[in-house]
Amino acid sequence: AAADFVGGTMEIIKRAEATEAAGVLVCGAVFMTGEIRRRRPDLPLITPRGDLSCPLAEAVSPAEAAEAIRRHPEALVVADVKATPEIKALADLQATPETAAATLARTAGRELIMLPGAYLADLAGYGERVVHRWPKAVCQVHELALPEDLAAARAEHPRAPAAVNMLCRPEVRAMADFVGDAAGIRRFCAESRAREFIVVSEAGLAEFLSETLPGKIFYETEAEIFCPNMKLTNLKTIITALAESPDPSRLRAPDARQGRGAEL
Repeated sequence: AAADFVGGTMEIIKRAEATEAAGVLVCGAVFMTGEIRRRRPDLPLITPRGDLSCPLAEAVSPAEAAEAIRRHPEALVVADVKATPEIKALADLQATPETAAATLARTAGRELIMLPGAYLADLAGYGERVVHRWPKAVCQVHELALPEDLAAARAEHPRAPAAVNMLCRPEVRAMADFVGDAAGIRRFCAESRAREFIVVSEAGLAEFLSETLPGKIFYETEAEIFCPNMKLTNLKTIITALAESPDPSRLRAPDARQGRGAEL
């Protein structure tokens, strides 16, 4: 309610990149502010919490990634926007949930190393080309959603299509009517003619959809998909950050860390 703009990761990054404001207060994980700084090194940023790490983003170390690249020298290395700067520096390309399908379609059938995990290739339908997978490169929060949870919700709401986050287990994604990130789920629900939906994603998305898509009804499964890191930002931390940086125009933006990857 306090925000000027609410959206998914890439929506926030692109909004900040295009802004003409003197500065931006970003409520999100550190990889979001890092990507904004890479794209707009001139833009002063205020971060209520600078310690909002994403365990998935940090699941694969640069040394582990480098070893996989050594073992598969012909593979194309593709990094997600949430990857750390050190991982992005190893990548040939960067992709997002929105661009993954088009990006990977233009890679001429080459083998893929996806960093920090294979979820973007799976989402785009190119999972069979991934030559190395790290079992630990999963979202432990979305892993909490089980097939039986979605099956129970479907039994209770048989006419409601299921929109599932791309970071959920493969067997849960296989049961979905739509798979994507939070922004994709919102677009699917907004464009669908259905009136009821089952949403399997991090806590808070269903409430946001209920507020922004009046007239539609959203159900969640019994699984408690709750990310403690993402809930650390609150009004108190925002007020404190603004009080400590009352004039964004006088802030000095940190040096951007550049990788050699490029979005297609």
